[in-house]
Amino acid sequence: MASTKPPLPSKMEARAASVSSFCSTGAQVTATESQGDISASQAQAADEKGKPKVTLGEHTRPPIYYVNLDLPPRERYKDIGEAYKDEFVKLAPIFDEVIGILPYKTFVSFVARRILRRVYNPEEQEEIKGLVEVTGLALHLIIAFNTLLDTLMACTSGAVRLGEGPDGVDSPDNTDRMVHFRTLDWGMDSLRSLVIHICYQRGGVTVAQALTYAGFVGVLTGVRQGLSISLNFRPAADETTSVARVIFHKALVLLGFRRSVSSQLRSFLLPGPKEEPKTFSEILGKFPTTPCTPCYVTLCDGISAAFLEKDITHANITNSGEFVCGTNHDIRMEAWKPAEYDAFTQGHRISGRGGAAVDLLDDSQQRKRCIERMYGAAANPKALRRCSRTGRGRAEGGIGVKTVISWCQAWPITNECTHFSCIMDPKEGGFIWLKSYLQKQD
Repeated sequence: MASTKPPLPSKMEARAASVSSFCSTGAQVTATESQGDISASQAQAADEKGKPKVTLGEHTRPPIYYVNLDLPPRERYKDIGEAYKDEFVKLAPIFDEVIGILPYKTFVSFVARRILRRVYNPEEQEEIKGLVEVTGLALHLIIAFNTLLDTLMACTSGAVRLGEGPDGVDSPDNTDRMVHFRTLDWGMDSLRSLVIHICYQRGGVTVAQALTYAGFVGVLTGVRQGLSISLNFRPAADETTSVARVIFHKALVLLGFRRSVSSQLRSFLLPGPKEEPKTFSEILGKFPTTPCTPCYVTLCDGISAAFLEKDITHANITNSGEFVCGTNHDIRMEAWKPAEYDAFTQGHRISGRGGAAVDLLDDSQQRKRCIERMYGAAANPKALRRCSRTGRGRAEGGIGVKTVISWCQAWPITNECTHFSCIMDPKEGGFIWLKSYLQKQD
């Protein structure tokens, strides 16, 4: 059963404490253990404390829940379901809002309420049924939440190698690692209060962590030792992929015949109890050809990082051992001419979102340029123009955790739609820094 016991002190907490003075504006710096032993007495004492109380404010540290993977799937999320039962009533209007952006929304809504009965993975299906039992919500609402959550989810993700410099963290192993930064933006403000930090445990040991939403069993942002993952929304498939093929694939996902993207990422983060965790290289070798809804995925193992422009059965991959970043557009779009923008807009008019699609594209390019310029200035101020779009600049200027935190908090990386920001350390297997926003940022 999910519990809310506090994380044990760890090596990463000491690292995080060294950058806490930077966050005088209220940013919450935290780190949780990658493999800290949790005793039964500690778990019982934590459970007796009851539900966490979230104080509304401009920003806060999301509450921590421990999900015991040794329990039967139906029991794993019961504490989360009970704690957020009142908040889950927001899922019904969210369902209507998501359906509202689709063509033939009345028909789609009618059909969805009758066909959204299962997800592809039996383990996740049981977890969802456990949430249904606790919350009393309709099954189709929680399944829709778990299969449609990445719709119009704008994000900024990337990874950068830390380097020696005046703003670095005082740690002897500070320079020999890449960290994974991520902000998640979504226009649905009602989800802000559902942001939680989950530590997944086996045998009382934390094996992985995720920053996610209560009621969601997939992975949008997660880390374990040797791997960090983040998912970004992709508004369009490759030009060679037909709209009909994308719709067919999404229909199979909604009907439970194929895995959702977040479910696939979960399988990378949380292998079965008898399975060996897949390595960064193994995932890059297999995931590109695995059927998947078009999306962007950032992967990092602390040594290298990759940004994938994932289509249904292939992917364009940008690799780097120094710096990589991505938002919500393909790299090729950065060189588009007006005629190509017009063609992109025309392709989205069927859903009535032509203008919104172009707005998202413009916003996405602005966020990426901002990150690239900040990286270029930090890595080598004299070589700002050499910060390439493929993210292959050399980090020579002393990039530390404080610098990466400042990137995450800079406008427009953090904006009025930002729900949370974080920095992950896949070498240690935890979060260095995280922050959630319960109110819009001006």
